[in-house]
Amino acid sequence: MILEAIASALSAISFGIIFNIKGRRLLAAGFGGGLSWFAYKLCLANEVSQVSSFFIAAICFSIYCEICARVYKTPATTLSVCCLIPLVPGYGVYNTMYEFIKGDYIKAIDYGINTLSLAGALALGVIFVSTIFRNFNLHKTLDNLVKSPKRIKNTNQTLEESFE
Repeated sequence: MILEAIASALSAISFGIIFNIKGRRLLAAGFGGGLSWFAYKLCLANEVSQVSSFFIAAICFSIYCEICARVYKTPATTLSVCCLIPLVPGYGVYNTMYEFIKGDYIKAIDYGINTLSLAGALALGVIFVSTIFRNFNLHKTLDNLVKSPKRIKNTNQTLEESFE
């Protein structure tokens, strides 16, 4: 499992190079790729379904990416794409197309539905964490605005004076 996580980290780093990520951000993206695969395999080892394992892995790497985005002052999306790469259900897409070409439509639809479920679990995991982080930051920003109304008035006055 550790060797697979290292290979996933290397694949995330290579996609980070393609996306022109540099320095510490590239290492963070690679670590996130390894983390995503490790979380996925850990869930599978504990007899969690494949779709749920994808969802949990997506939550894990999304939280990691949101934290790294604040630390490195970079968009979370750039890191998330690299961390997502090891989990992309490409094998399911391949099997779906292969079965369609062979003419076994029932099996192709089965593979297709499973692949769409996996992709949906990944998307929902990323969106879930992103929404929570945005609402948390919005809540924090609103608290700061309520606590210091004097600063807001001064800012408005400065803006009004600059337009005159």
